[in-house]
Amino acid sequence: MPPFNHLHPAIVHFPIALLATAPLLFLLGALWPAQRRGIHTAALLLLLLGLLGGLLALATGDAAENLAHRTPELRVALNAHELSAQWTMAIFGLLTAAWLVYLGASRFLHREPSPRLARSLFILWLLVSGLGVAALLRTGHLGGHMVHDLHTHGGEAP
Repeated sequence: MPPFNHLHPAIVHFPIALLATAPLLFLLGALWPAQRRGIHTAALLLLLLGLLGGLLALATGDAAENLAHRTPELRVALNAHELSAQWTMAIFGLLTAAWLVYLGASRFLHREPSPRLARSLFILWLLVSGLGVAALLRTGHLGGHMVHDLHTHGGEAP
């Protein structure tokens, strides 16, 4: 098994795929009412796995960062990538927490919110998830810039 600092490039693609797919599944569930519960359950699972994968990507990125500080340009790119990754994880963490609170409140209160409120909350959730996907794409773009334009790779010797 490669050292921890070499895992970042291999790990990051899983949370990217999972976090980008989850909002699409939530939307699909909303558009297919007969299968909503199952689709939303699968989407929540993808969201949780993506969040866990993202946290692992942050940890492996921190490990690789120690070996990548070679030039001022690379340091600037690395700081932008790390900040974008932290924002991405914060947004998806908020989305996950909001969905879990919604589910918990419905079960605790033993009733669903009014259709109008539920629809408004879902639209707001989808808008924020769009922001999360945009942040995710920016993070990936910045990582790709470091690898392909600045020619650095996780785990390089300084």
